[in-house]
Amino acid sequence: MQNNDILVGLAGHIDHGKTSFIKALNGFDGDESKEEKARGITLDISFSNLKFPSRNIAFIDVPGHEKLIKNMIAGSFSVDVICLIIASDDGLMPQSIEHMQIANFLGIKKCFCVISKCDKSSPHRIQEVKKQIQDFFSSLEISLEKIFTFSTLNQERDKIDILHYLQTLQKPQKEDVGFFRYYIDRAFSISGAGCVVSGSSLSGEIKKGERVFIYDLAKEVNVRGIKIHSDFASSALPSHRVALNLSGVRANELKRGMLISKKGYLRGFDKLDVYLFGFNSLPKYASLHIGAKRVNVKIIPLHFLSSTSCFANLVCEEKIYSIFEEAFILRSNNQTLCGGKILAPITDPIKKTQKVELLTYLLQKDFSKAFLFLASIHLKGFGLISSSQRFALSHFEACKIAKELKEVFFDEKNLVLYSIKSTQKLTQNILSTLEKNPNALLSASSLKLKTPWASEPYLQHILTSLHSYGKLALHNGLYTSKTSKIKNQADFLVDKIYNILLSQSYSPEAPYNIYESLNIDRKSGDDALKKLCASQKVVRLEHNLFITTKALNEILALMRSVIEEKSFIDVGSLKEVLPLSRKYLIAYLEYLDSFEDITKDGTKRIYKHQRRQK
Repeated sequence: MQNNDILVGLAGHIDHGKTSFIKALNGFDGDESKEEKARGITLDISFSNLKFPSRNIAFIDVPGHEKLIKNMIAGSFSVDVICLIIASDDGLMPQSIEHMQIANFLGIKKCFCVISKCDKSSPHRIQEVKKQIQDFFSSLEISLEKIFTFSTLNQERDKIDILHYLQTLQKPQKEDVGFFRYYIDRAFSISGAGCVVSGSSLSGEIKKGERVFIYDLAKEVNVRGIKIHSDFASSALPSHRVALNLSGVRANELKRGMLISKKGYLRGFDKLDVYLFGFNSLPKYASLHIGAKRVNVKIIPLHFLSSTSCFANLVCEEKIYSIFEEAFILRSNNQTLCGGKILAPITDPIKKTQKVELLTYLLQKDFSKAFLFLASIHLKGFGLISSSQRFALSHFEACKIAKELKEVFFDEKNLVLYSIKSTQKLTQNILSTLEKNPNALLSASSLKLKTPWASEPYLQHILTSLHSYGKLALHNGLYTSKTSKIKNQADFLVDKIYNILLSQSYSPEAPYNIYESLNIDRKSGDDALKKLCASQKVVRLEHNLFITTKALNEILALMRSVIEEKSFIDVGSLKEVLPLSRKYLIAYLEYLDSFEDITKDGTKRIYKHQRRQK
């Protein structure tokens, strides 16, 4: 049933009867505080609901006073449909107009109007107001679905028509990014329950017992309980007013506008690339209203598309965890400036001209061109792991687009796009390596040692392509130069690695450094070292320390001579005759411990017979 539920936002001028209208429908008095009751106006967002057998209707009653528009905006981001209340005696008033402009900026698609206080006006006046409403909506992108009349004298009759409409109202379809997102409206503490937050579920699903992440605090908490209006629930979907009982955080740590979601889905940025529209002029500074969050920003126009729209960069006073096409409002000096859409919630450090090109593709939702462009500027690969935040696309949807692109290589396993330029550069590096070292034995894993930014599937693709074009030879899974004279790769590697270890004597390099210098893969190198150890030509002292038996025997003889001279050996005395790093000295002393005639005396090593003599 939750998928059919709907969230209705009430809009209208102060004292036009929004709160009274809701009270008539469901008996809920939204003006709950003493101040609200004394002043007779709604000061903050108020919430209630109406239950039908087929659906639940949640109402958000927002303030009508011009000084409280910021509270109205906070309540409007999550609504599916707007209900505009207009008093018949006043008609359209400034706050009604501003409310609808805000709804228009936020991309709300449907609205129905209720002309209130009809008992105070003549039928002719009511028709005038209807015409006024219809003319006003012709300038908006919001669909005016229906106009109702409502009066206290005919309350029951009027209510029946409206209730029937609410039951049959078709819910507007919204794109769901596929993961839970929720802005906090309120946070408070309840005795016996602890921290409780209220807000609207914007996307995805949340279940009782799940872990969620408060991004503004970088804190993971547990959802102990869920309440949808007055009912406990095991889960919640969008289009609902939801209260979450959280453990692991205190209510006084939380503020309106903080974002709750699943960990790992979002990254925060203090610079956002956006599309602004509906402005007459743009000041240098403004307040950004996004979800229930309000933050001060600096506006840097990038490119004007018309006299009322442009691409811009917003420099925010704190990090914003936004998603692609998330709607927002800019205000300044208590005036609504314009609406906007987030185009690049994850900003790339690129030139202004490049940025305008990218934003053009994003505004058009031409993701194929956007992917190609981003791959071209990310020379070490462009990852699609953040596609849900960056493009509001699931990994499946992003992969489908990426796989159809001909001009790039797409590593589907690691979700990375590589440009032609990156491929050409790596191809040239491989050919240069083989030109310098015709005996190099290459594989995707060996190449990754030198180019850790490139994935193994991508490197394998390049090697396979070079082999198919006759540029490389392939033997036993390793790629070599066409001019290579190696007959037995395994024997060649054994000899090569042994000679390197001989040359390095008492301070041999770690195996992966040797593999990198030889341009060989780890498996081939490890196999060669295993053969050397099995033949006792090399001894493994530690995980990454292999030394020739010849060098090790010389070190053992040297250590024993020190003991005979000084009656002991420790790190300091060994360093006097073998000036190596502590890593090597400790490894050699620990190897000395394995001999039966050696024992430890504190940090010193001595002969066992010396201990008996003591």
